Amino acid sequence: MTRMKKNKFEWLITNTIRMNTSKFSAEFELNINEIQKLNKMYFKRLYKGRVTFFFVIIMVSFLLFDFLNLESQEDFFRFQLRSLVLIVSFFMFHYSFVNATCRILFKLVRRLMGYSSLIRKYKLNFTSSDIHVNSPLGAFVHKWSQIDKAVLTKDFFFLYVKDKDQHIISISNKCHGNRNMSDLITFVDCHVTQIMKM
Repeated sequence: MTRMKKNKFEWLITNTIRMNTSKFSAEFELNINEIQKLNKMYFKRLYKGRVTFFFVIIMVSFLLFDFLNLESQEDFFRFQLRSLVLIVSFFMFHYSFVNATCRILFKLVRRLMGYSSLIRKYKLNFTSSDIHVNSPLGAFVHKWSQIDKAVLTKDFFFLYVKDKDQHIISISNKCHGNRNMSDLITFVDCHVTQIMKM
């Protein structure tokens, strides 16, 4: 009889946890500080890759166009020389070009942040199974199972993601409004991982 009661009690607790987990949902609009951290963490690396790819496409297009306009053996020799100079120059200076282009792009984004309609597009959505990182520059989805650790400090709540880029989701504790940090912290502590407090 006691065993039956114990099993029934365990079942009740498990189902309550499942119900609470399945109902969990939160949406946080980000402030300027969080947006800057998000852009630096997620989009700088992503856009460096895209800008590099763009420069490679331009270089290959230029070489192909040059190759298709060859008329003589002498032109072919010049083509080889030009190609060599272009490829060597690209590999020597492409980091500078990419960094400069990305710097200009993110300065433009920083200026556009003055518009509230753009800021409102930066959001973190939490459900019982996923974390959605939304922004005008792109979107990412992480499973809760990817969270390696959670750290709570005086100013921020950090979620460390287990992925190849080792993303860190930074959520400010000092944000006012509809943001219910206590629900998120309780959910993470109960269902995801133990929170380290610093």
